[in-house]
Amino acid sequence: MVDGDGSVRRTSEWPCADELERAARYVRDVRYAPSRGARVRAAASLEGLGAVRTLLRVLPVQPIELSDGPAGRQMRAWFRPERALPFDRAPIAVLDLPATAAEYLRGRSRQALRTNLKRAAASGITCAPVDSAEEVRRVADAIATGRRTVGEELVPVTEAPGPYRRFAAAYDATGEPLALAQAILDGPQAGLLLNLTAIDHADARIGRYALHTQLVTDLIALGATRLVVGGSMLLTGEGTRYFQRRTGFTPVRVEVREARHGAAAPQRPVVGPISLRRSAVHEDDAPREVAAVS
Repeated sequence: MVDGDGSVRRTSEWPCADELERAARYVRDVRYAPSRGARVRAAASLEGLGAVRTLLRVLPVQPIELSDGPAGRQMRAWFRPERALPFDRAPIAVLDLPATAAEYLRGRSRQALRTNLKRAAASGITCAPVDSAEEVRRVADAIATGRRTVGEELVPVTEAPGPYRRFAAAYDATGEPLALAQAILDGPQAGLLLNLTAIDHADARIGRYALHTQLVTDLIALGATRLVVGGSMLLTGEGTRYFQRRTGFTPVRVEVREARHGAAAPQRPVVGPISLRRSAVHEDDAPREVAAVS
């Protein structure tokens, strides 16, 4: 797979990358088979079934402690711990958050992310937290137009900014909405609900990286130590998995546990919006059934 800058996309930095891609191709072939008979034949593939078994065997287990608060209950529903089959719990993309945003951007593994932030700065992209329900609606409606849907399909009217529900948006050089992200907080655990771009915009790809960085910065300031994406990585596209690798997510098998923390996380010093001035920067597809990232 080739990125916009001509580089070949690889997921080799994940120890289980090959198994993950083989299992994802198997699931894709089953989901998008052209007929019932083709679907049955695809599902019976010994190679595909073997890839899924191998992947589930090698995935590291990540305990996730969730409370009985609203955000904890919502995230718990993502992973369906009562189900015998593990597909709601594996493979799940998880990003461990450091103490500061500067630390998150540091190191060789973040080189590609820093490069995309520089490109976003050069394009005049800005990002900021969104604390107004009206602005959430405006941005959602603008992004929905290009996706041939309506804003309420992306963000229901019942979902508004609050202590445990955080939004961030990216804007192009003219101030028009470019992307929207939403996360919920349950103590130190954050769950990614949405990270969608205006797919018909020329800066959509780099805007996605800029917005992700803004959201991570906001969550770190609020005391989050982990960002979890709801929904199996096997149901996402190759582009989304590539984006997750470049931004530091890792595939795991989630093990849901009762939280020892309260619903609120200890708040770190508040960080302002990312302006993406060059001097200040160190350097595609899932349905919204749980989380949308494209």
